[in-house]
Formats: sequence, C-alpha cells, structure tokens
Amino acid sequence: MSENPQHPGSAQRSLHDDETDLLVREEPLLIQVGEQQLLTMRTPGQDLALAVGFLLSEGIVDEPAAILGHQHDPGDPAELRADTIRIRVRQSADAQAAGRLTRTHEVRPSCGICGLTDPEELLEDTRPLLPGTPKIGRDAIEAMRTEFESRQQLFTLTGACHGAALFSAEGSLLGFGEDVGRHNALDKAIGEASLAGHQFDRAIAILSGRAGYDLTMKCLRLGVPIILSVSAASALSHDLVSSAGGTLVGFLRGGPAKIYCDDRRLTE
Repeated sequence: MSENPQHPGSAQRSLHDDETDLLVREEPLLIQVGEQQLLTMRTPGQDLALAVGFLLSEGIVDEPAAILGHQHDPGDPAELRADTIRIRVRQSADAQAAGRLTRTHEVRPSCGICGLTDPEELLEDTRPLLPGTPKIGRDAIEAMRTEFESRQQLFTLTGACHGAALFSAEGSLLGFGEDVGRHNALDKAIGEASLAGHQFDRAIAILSGRAGYDLTMKCLRLGVPIILSVSAASALSHDLVSSAGGTLVGFLRGGPAKIYCDDRRLTE
C-alpha cells in the first residue's frame, strides 16, 4: 500500500506486535539493451529514469541522444516474471553497450568494481571538468541540503532507503531519486535530469550516505564537478575526485562540512 504520492507502491504496511510499520519495497527490474540484459533489485518507481541513468552513469552509452526509445512491461509475480524496461539504442552504440553490459553483469545495491581489476582504469572514461567552475556559496549549499532533505519522503516514512539529487549552480533541482539501493537512487536522479534535457557540467550532486568511489565515479563519468555527501568520503573517492579536478565535500549535516579537495569552487 502506497503512503507516498511521489513514490506509488514504494512502501507497504507490515503488522507486528499490534503495531503498523511501513517497509520500503525491494523488487527486481530487468533492463534489456538489444540482446543484452541485466537485473537489479530496486524500489519500484522512476524505472525509466533508473534505466537511463544507469546506462549513462556506467558509460554504457555516451550521451542521452544514443537512447532512441523504450518499452516498459509490467511483471507478473505469479509467474515469477520481473518488471522489464527495454531500451532501444542507435546502431553505433550497440557494440559498446553489449561490451559494457557484459562486463557489468548484475547490478546490486552494493556492487563491486564491475569486472575492473586495476583502479587506474576507473578514470579512463570520465569527462574533463571545467577548472573552478561553477562557483557556489555556502548559503546556497545549505539551501540545497534543506530542499534535499524535504524531498526524502520515502526515507521519512520507512527509514530504510537512500536518496540522491542533482542541482544546478543556481540552486534549481535537476533530478531526484530515492531507492533501497544507493546506486539506484543516484541513477534515478541522473536519469530524471537527463530525461528533462539538463546538462551535467555545472551540476552539483548530493548523496544521502557516504561518498563511495562507485557513486563518485558515476558523477565523474558525466562531468559533475561538485559532489556533496551527508556522510564521509572514502580514500579512493578522494583520490579519484582530486585527480579529476573535482570538488568533494562530506558531512553535509547543517554544521561545519568537511572539504576534501578543491575548495576553489566554494565561495563565502
């Protein structure tokens, strides 16, 4: 039963010891690109945004224009058939999509390096960042944090999901996502922003948890120059963002934040 109009069907009631709880849903989604496919466990809602965001953030397609169309097929629990998103890409993107999807295999809420064995390979497919651009003030960051928290309705109801958002340098929300998986939440935000026609080279990303390398890599592949995290950053995230020339900020909780690298984009 849905309790959140922004996330239809994403939470359900559970009766335990005469008390009613709301539990976040976690169900399979099959993403098909040509003859390739992969499976992810996700919270239902924003399925197309999730698929588009995943294809872009993992470098499976280079740009939104490579995605020509899609088809959504609802699943059938009685037949153990998952919901399916079929993505049609232009012919020149088929070979690249097949190769990268083969490497990725299966997406999980806490996946690994997806087949890569040398961390130095991770930066090979990232976009160059504009030095010192954009500029953003501390008050603007606080306003983004406040709006981000206000939109985490599913987390407020269940306490069991992640959130991610993309803002413009002027403070406009470009995309937002909530999901049981932190990777999925970011992919939903990326996909929503992409489907709305937004660019990422001046965007600011906000993550509800730690800034792990896998989430920062998704941002760097798209050229997102500023990454803000509610929790800490990992050492590898720091090294990757610093090497790419990005700005990484942690402990975004309303008090003093931790600036890990490149504060030149941050103004008073």
